[in-house]
Amino acid sequence: MDSRGNRNQAGVDGGRVAVVAPSGPVDQDALAAGEDVLRNAGFIVSLPAVRPAWRIFSGTDADRLHELQAALDAPEVEVVWMARGGYGLNRLLPQLQLSAEILAGKLVIGFSDATALLTAVDAAGGRAIHGPMVAHDLVREAASGGFAHFLALAAGQSDWSVPIPTTLQPGVARGRVLGGCLTVLASLLGTPAAPAFAGRIALLEDYHEAPQRRIDRLLIQLRQSGALDGVQGIFFGSMDGCGPPAELHETILDCLADLGVPIGFGAPVGHGPSNLAIPFGVDVEMSLAAGGGGALAGREGLLVE
Repeated sequence: MDSRGNRNQAGVDGGRVAVVAPSGPVDQDALAAGEDVLRNAGFIVSLPAVRPAWRIFSGTDADRLHELQAALDAPEVEVVWMARGGYGLNRLLPQLQLSAEILAGKLVIGFSDATALLTAVDAAGGRAIHGPMVAHDLVREAASGGFAHFLALAAGQSDWSVPIPTTLQPGVARGRVLGGCLTVLASLLGTPAAPAFAGRIALLEDYHEAPQRRIDRLLIQLRQSGALDGVQGIFFGSMDGCGPPAELHETILDCLADLGVPIGFGAPVGHGPSNLAIPFGVDVEMSLAAGGGGALAGREGLLVE
């Protein structure tokens, strides 16, 4: 709702967004531009505190943890939205308090370093969305239609879809999405926040990682840890800067083909020219045709009670 009590177009009761900066330092001009996008859509927005950077982070661990926990704990906040990525959330996870009760009625949104937070929120029974961040790519998504896609999701639309242009292994998979930045997912292995993809469709994306030295190593780490045991399907983002497509596709298939599940490539999500929102807490279907591509399609709405 807006300040007069009118329901905003996102359909999230109250329309109150807490923007948080638990990772890298935030450019204030970019933050203000993203804030304008949210306010113009009818949201009531609170911004992260302006504070001195500490090392490569937006503040000390204690300051960043306090800000994030306060946003999650506030009953009036419907959306906890990352300002930007970088690095830092892994450091906060052991102290972060998450539960189904705390997360009830909330959406938590971000990507890149936010992968660590989204994974933890999903495991605690909350609703996470892999999508654009306020001081990073929200303005671009507002201009391209990606923000409208998010608003439809948040309003409970169930017939949404995201294209997956390239089929590496055809088939149909059903389940709920989990995943995000491949580097961050691998960094969670061996910790209490490690992802488990059994019964899920894995979203994997990254940026400027060499296919045979880095992507191969990260995928093998996921395999050998058991994180991908029982996965129903896998799709990759555009993987900008991750080497020639043919070499990257060959690496992916060499590491994952024997799982026997559908594998797609090139979805407009994550680090790349487009970052469409993908909800983790709803049933979806991924359909990939041989010799072509396919799509990830919604089968259930995301309306937050």
